[in-house]
Amino acid sequence: MLVVPVLAGAQDAPPARAANPFARFFGEWTLKDDRFQQVWDGKTVETITIPRHHTKCAPVNTDRSVLCVVDTPDLAGHILWVFDDARDHVRHLSHFGTARSGVGVGSLDAASNLRLEVRFSDEPAGSYRIYEYRWVSNDEYSMLSRQYDSAGKPTGNWYGGSFVRLRAVQR
Repeated sequence: MLVVPVLAGAQDAPPARAANPFARFFGEWTLKDDRFQQVWDGKTVETITIPRHHTKCAPVNTDRSVLCVVDTPDLAGHILWVFDDARDHVRHLSHFGTARSGVGVGSLDAASNLRLEVRFSDEPAGSYRIYEYRWVSNDEYSMLSRQYDSAGKPTGNWYGGSFVRLRAVQR
C-alpha cells in the first residue's frame, strides 16, 4: 500500500514530479474557510459559503491520470485529467450536475501548477474558460476560472477559491 505523505507549510518546496504527474493533487480537499467567490454578470463579486465541500482526487488505473470526485450539498460532479506524453499536455473531461459537461486541454508545469482551456455544454457557443490551479503550499492550492467569449475577449465572469488538504489518499 502506497501512502502519499501530507506535507505542511507554505515554505515547503514542491516535491519532485512523481511517475504520475498529478500526484500532488492526490488526497482529500475542502474549500478553505468554506468560501467561494464568483461573478456571473461581469461586475458583481459574490462571496458564497459552501459548507461540507469535499473533493477526493485519486489515481485511476494508469500512471498518467487522476479522477477527482466532488461533493457539495448542492452540486456533485467529477473531473478526469490525463497527461498526454506524446503532446506534453493535459486532457480534461468533467461533468457536474445534470448538464455541465466540460472538455479541454492544457499544460502542467514542473511545480504541478495546471492551466486548462475548457469548453462547457451549458455556456454560450464558442465561449471557453481558462482554469488556473496554483500551488500555495503542499497542502493548499488556489483555483480560478475566467470566462472568455467566442472572440477570445474576457467576459468579466469568473469563479474560484482556495482548497486545503484534509488527508492524503492511500493506494
